[in-house]
Amino acid sequence: MHSKQIYLIKHGETGENLRGIHQGQAVGGSLSQRGVDDIRKVGDSLAAVGVTVDQMLVSPMSRCRQSAALLTATLTPADVRVDDRLAAKNSGYLGGQPRELAGAEATRRGVPIHQLRTPGGESSEDVQARYVQLWDELCAGPYRTTILVGHGGGIACLLLRLTGNGFDCYLDHVPGSAGVTWVEVDDKAPRIRLMNVSAADLPGRLSPRTAR
Repeated sequence: MHSKQIYLIKHGETGENLRGIHQGQAVGGSLSQRGVDDIRKVGDSLAAVGVTVDQMLVSPMSRCRQSAALLTATLTPADVRVDDRLAAKNSGYLGGQPRELAGAEATRRGVPIHQLRTPGGESSEDVQARYVQLWDELCAGPYRTTILVGHGGGIACLLLRLTGNGFDCYLDHVPGSAGVTWVEVDDKAPRIRLMNVSAADLPGRLSPRTAR
């Protein structure tokens, strides 16, 4: 089979990120100036090495759709679609609240934080399941180059599965603003070529020969 190139891109920084707010699905959010600049740098860097995007799948949250629009202006993917499986975690009443409340709630309930599920919401394990389901479809699908525009938590959950790590390593796998992971997929195990590289560092980590 021809190898597939899949890029996982976190949305750019938002004002809520700066304030330590867990947005989840409760807060759509808009990009800060840094977030806009970072996403533009990512698009420019990928375009500079000749990446041709067959499809771009995007979380329905406004911070991801804004990021995707900035990327699309430079990369002009052949197909752009929203995929609900890339959505942020449904954190119920914890959405829009300070991040530390989730840890306190998990402690109060006596469960690991990745298994914490608020009423009507989902756990990090649930998020991992839907990101992995989408990943498996992409690996079996026809497209050679795909960009996924998603959330730090969901990307971290997927990377845990790809690297064989457990949720005790979760924080080590969370990307920053517009962080880029590049995975090459063929008939062998997926190879992570870059993981959570910042927009500033990306140009020095790509080359025209290897990025497409």
